[in-house]
Amino acid sequence: MAKINSGSCLLLLVLLAASSSAIDISRLSGHRHYTKRSGEGGVRPRGPYLLYLLSSPSNMHEAYGYMYRQPEYHPPTQGPKDCMPYEPFRCPGGGICISIQYLCDGAPDCPDGYDENLRLCTAAKRPPVEETASFLHSLLASHGPNYLEKLFGNKARNALEPLGGVQKVAIALSESQTIDEFGDALHLLRPDVEHLRSVFMAVENGDIGLLKSLGIKDSELGDVKFFLEKLVNTGFLD
Repeated sequence: MAKINSGSCLLLLVLLAASSSAIDISRLSGHRHYTKRSGEGGVRPRGPYLLYLLSSPSNMHEAYGYMYRQPEYHPPTQGPKDCMPYEPFRCPGGGICISIQYLCDGAPDCPDGYDENLRLCTAAKRPPVEETASFLHSLLASHGPNYLEKLFGNKARNALEPLGGVQKVAIALSESQTIDEFGDALHLLRPDVEHLRSVFMAVENGDIGLLKSLGIKDSELGDVKFFLEKLVNTGFLD
């Protein structure tokens, strides 16, 4: 049998790569045909990884293995049954399931674009609602049902009931992009919003004296500071 030199082998691989009937490159890659992001935060086309491998003779061995390995490709799941573990997020309407990595990535995957919803994407950066609600409950249990007046104003009496309860406040903290949106969502008075802003700014500037003046115990300071910093670091004061 005649020997095939490296140049002929490379040409053969290029022809195979270019042949749509021989190889479905989009399935081989196992990824979308775009990559994030350009300098302006947009989406730009991406050439298949295989063509990159074929650009250099030194990569021929890896290209050959890449072309003939079993693809790891999972098209979006459709249908009423439960989502698969690798696609746990169900779009509204229950028809399509997508991977968590596609949430808030700049490209809509749900038919209505819900995976790029601003409130959803804000909440994805914040502590879980359950964790926030538990934190608020712990402060109320430690200091009494009217304690959160010191943070949220007079409407926060009686375990936050005038504001809709702990769960509603926790959801608003999770979904509101800024402190002003939070105030609007709970119909807080402007002086109460500005007082809350001053608390967050004190934490941002490392002034824990204000937290102590609100009656936060030394044993609670670390947790309270961590929670407030988490909100600050995700744009709550912007």
